[in-house]
Amino acid sequence: MGDLMSEATSRAKPIPTADVPSPGAPRTRGCSRRLAWWILAGLFLCLALPAPLVAFPSFDGERAMADIRTQVEFGPRVSGRPGHTKCLEWMDGRLRSLGWTPERQEYRLWVPALEDSLDFTNLLVRISPGKEPRILFGAHWDTRPWSDEESDPALAEMPVPGANDGGSGVAALLELARLFAESPPPVGVDLAFFDAEDLGRPTRSLEYCLGSRYMVEHWTGTPPNYVLVLDMVGSPTVDFGRDTVSHGAFPAWNELVFGVARARGYLEFNPDRTYTVYDDHIPFLQAGVPSTVLIGFDDPNWHTQKDRPEFLSGERLRRVGEVCLEIVYGGYLGS
Repeated sequence: MGDLMSEATSRAKPIPTADVPSPGAPRTRGCSRRLAWWILAGLFLCLALPAPLVAFPSFDGERAMADIRTQVEFGPRVSGRPGHTKCLEWMDGRLRSLGWTPERQEYRLWVPALEDSLDFTNLLVRISPGKEPRILFGAHWDTRPWSDEESDPALAEMPVPGANDGGSGVAALLELARLFAESPPPVGVDLAFFDAEDLGRPTRSLEYCLGSRYMVEHWTGTPPNYVLVLDMVGSPTVDFGRDTVSHGAFPAWNELVFGVARARGYLEFNPDRTYTVYDDHIPFLQAGVPSTVLIGFDDPNWHTQKDRPEFLSGERLRRVGEVCLEIVYGGYLGS
């Protein structure tokens, strides 16, 4: 999980405000036309009954939990380690088994925290590439090489297991990929698996999110109209707060995401809980794309050796997945 400045946590870290867009930053095509409609839709959703507006496939939270356990069993998913290679091939194989053709974006970058250049790989699946509008769901699949929230120096030097911070977002995307194969979505969907997200040092935001930044800078083909990043979405004990940076730049997109969730009765999507987070949505924001992040940052096991599957919930993953599915199938994105 990337660098964060929170209003309600002692783990505050600064974010360089010069690196994020202002509310007046350029929007992607079609966004300004729908802005007023989105606001009205968000207000309506907040008052609606917690029931799905359309029929769509059911997200299997327990299947996602099994995928989290598989990732953790690979070991640290850090470039140069066996677990990194095993996880990459496993994700690629799972996606191909569903009929998708993942694109590999391979690159080599200097990592200041490790004082070394390492090889990384992003995966991108384009579903219905000719359809617009397009929404990108993203998650990072790498894990942190050290556990800097541990008080014991010996534990602090160990890689984070990455069940929630890395594993939960990947598991959610894989389950979405399965459902989109069974029931083709009415809009274009991109699934992005970012490498090199969690290699930054505290207070150095630009050392994080190297993979998503590389993807944005080297994007080919039709860009997404909207982006929703899933990071640390498996803990049942914390809320998903609202990122002030993305909300300030594109309030209607944020209101839509939280409106859908609250209309379903998912009160853990808490717009009153706010923070400013440097995560994989930021490079897309900088490119002018309406983007936000769902993140349970207050996970007490964050960046520790306790970031393991037994502390996560299939029900929480199901709720996150259902929100994603309703956004796709519910007709909110227009045509």
